[in-house]
Amino acid sequence: MTNDRLKTITTINGRRVPRQRAKISVFDNAFLYADGVFETFLAIEDRVVFLEEHIARLYRGAQVLGLELPVERSTLARWMVNTVKAHPARMKKLRLTITGGESPKWTGRQGAPQVVLSASPHSLPRQPFKILVSDLRIDHRSIFRQIKTLSYVINAAALKRAKLQKCDDALLLNTDARVAEITTANIFWVKKDIIYTPALTSGCLGGVTRQVTIDEARTLGCRVEEVEQGLRSLLSAEEVFLTSSLKLVLPISLINHHRSHHRFETGAVTRTLAAHIRQLVMHR
Repeated sequence: MTNDRLKTITTINGRRVPRQRAKISVFDNAFLYADGVFETFLAIEDRVVFLEEHIARLYRGAQVLGLELPVERSTLARWMVNTVKAHPARMKKLRLTITGGESPKWTGRQGAPQVVLSASPHSLPRQPFKILVSDLRIDHRSIFRQIKTLSYVINAAALKRAKLQKCDDALLLNTDARVAEITTANIFWVKKDIIYTPALTSGCLGGVTRQVTIDEARTLGCRVEEVEQGLRSLLSAEEVFLTSSLKLVLPISLINHHRSHHRFETGAVTRTLAAHIRQLVMHR
């Protein structure tokens, strides 16, 4: 791979900028108050996967924050495609961040939001993930659990702790001790040929790949139930897997909880869905 393929390409408000100039003001409310929204996309060649679904969620999040986006959807989509096209790698990660802009504290007036796009090389993980059950809890009653704001400190802290314990990611429970999500993905488990995943009321993000997986699994004849269940149900599963835009469907082989280590095989349901979703994404 050449150096060109290793680098990150960034645009701000539709204009490409070199890395040393890819900056926003320290007075932007994104920096001061985590005021802003973001989305992360998989891109293949010049195609952004599930673009419309991600943008729809972005706008829902902006509405909750009272953030008026500075451009039309068509312009935003064009900027995204142009940023992806500028990167020579075949498969890319595309991060979209829209900041709250600069404005005096609590004035109720919006500043000028900044639209930041960054494309970098990406490869889908192949090895099953090892997961640590985090001792941090999320408030599943909060409306902010349903959108991707820049306030991701619980997820970041839980992921950091998991990495320190040689795990790939962390599982978050809610304040009622129900299974919610993995810090960077949604979680599914299989018991007696039924696929379970946390309901949105559990505090998990409504992941784009999560919904695609649910829909496609049902199309394939699988029974899928969205539930509010505790850790016991998950740990007694026959198969466990995660879904996300940058991982698609990936098996989970180990869940560590305190001093207990729960191991899982990659079963037929996980293999079938992983192959099906990958095929769908690559040829959509």
